[in-house]
Amino acid sequence: MKREPRLLLLGYGNVARALLPLLAARSAWMVREAGIHPLICGLGSRRSGFLVHPTGIAAEKFSSAEPLQLLAPESKACNDALSFIQAGSVAGANTLIELTTLNPENGEPALSYIRRALESSMDVITANKGPIAHAGTLLQTLARQHGLYLRYESTVMDGLPLLNLAEFTLPAVGIRGFRGLLNRTSSIVLQAMEQGRSLEEAIREAQQIGVAEANPWHDLDGWDAAMKTTILANALLHAHLTPAQVQRTGIRDLSQQEIQAAAQAGTPIRLVSSASIIDGVPSATVRPQRLQPGDPLFISRESGIISLETEAMGTITLIQHATGVIQTAYGALSDLLIIQRARDGSLGNP
Repeated sequence: MKREPRLLLLGYGNVARALLPLLAARSAWMVREAGIHPLICGLGSRRSGFLVHPTGIAAEKFSSAEPLQLLAPESKACNDALSFIQAGSVAGANTLIELTTLNPENGEPALSYIRRALESSMDVITANKGPIAHAGTLLQTLARQHGLYLRYESTVMDGLPLLNLAEFTLPAVGIRGFRGLLNRTSSIVLQAMEQGRSLEEAIREAQQIGVAEANPWHDLDGWDAAMKTTILANALLHAHLTPAQVQRTGIRDLSQQEIQAAAQAGTPIRLVSSASIIDGVPSATVRPQRLQPGDPLFISRESGIISLETEAMGTITLIQHATGVIQTAYGALSDLLIIQRARDGSLGNP
């Protein structure tokens, strides 16, 4: 059943700041092509506060206006994220876009936010790897029980339509495994160290570009890649893994001499994620590997790459040449449109 998107945005970092103008820019298209008129019903974060608007504001009004100033005059202020979700539900919000900070240890508190939204009859879109990696199966079950949708394209490869590709355009292809470079920060750090910069200088470079996690060691110790590997193994291979079951080795202990020697030999080291099903048993790893010429992952400057091994189509390799918050924001927008198409009946039931 179709319903107008009435959106709560939880988290007001870079992705949310990119998503709001993107929604505004695409609003006319959505009205014309999809017959929907998105409303922003609330915006919340620990730093900026939690505001719920009683009727919602048309998304196109957020093209240049400061969102908090636009919402504040008529909005109700809430004390925390959970009361924000509850108040938003009472005010008629029907979709939570969850964009809060990653906690790689257990996915909290975002996991509780998503659960509360589903229990409050909201579809959920998230870019947060933690809840999906740690409890994706349970959350999907909860969503189905309530007749809702949970989508998370932006959790892996910044909105590149990898999950949607597998779900909608590769039916019965038989994905047997994958290998990929899923963490941009580790690649940037390794490339910088190949060129003679110290680990500390390389980390600062990644932070200046804006790609490192708030704690860069989530990237360099392989936690970010392990989260993404778990999500992909479960989504593509139906593996039912948790992050703790991914064999993880980061790049912290690699010396600059080792990194430079590998690059000079033409076999650069990169942090490789892989997963496969062997005799019905899933296996997943994240570890530094020397890439040989001819390897599909043997690239220098591309931000991300993944190779799918399939039964019906052989090897399919997707390369992402540039990433940023706009790509992550687009992944959330695409999830919103897929939910709307599903509610129109063209994509089936949750």
